[in-house]
Amino acid sequence: MTIDTNIIEIRKAPFTWAENAEYSQAVRVGETVYTAGQGGFDDAGELVAGGFVEQTRQTFRNIEAALRSHGAGLESVVKMTVHIPDVENYTIFKEVRREFFQEPWPASTAVSSALLVPGMLIEIEAIAVVQSRRCLTD
Repeated sequence: MTIDTNIIEIRKAPFTWAENAEYSQAVRVGETVYTAGQGGFDDAGELVAGGFVEQTRQTFRNIEAALRSHGAGLESVVKMTVHIPDVENYTIFKEVRREFFQEPWPASTAVSSALLVPGMLIEIEAIAVVQSRRCLTD
């Protein structure tokens, strides 16, 4: 099957709250999937309880759902950009990340930046390649 790299494929949002959002949760161009910035929102669009740890876990679940809607998954993430307003939470982020990712790690950029939604403690965007997985080579 030939993939048309001139098509930007957008699918229905995997989250009920995002159905009327004026942006796409993920887009696919060829074999590459780009997610929008994801946060710790439940299906109703509310931030989950439990502070930074639970918002981070939910954020990774939301990334996975957005990627799966286009045939990719966490194993195929090649790059993440992580926004954490409170730099003190970065060590906690790395601990939670290990629940969802293992070596070899995707490329990643972490920044401390203000987020637009009150109470939002983390936002992550990801880039993945469909039907791929990270592997360590020499």
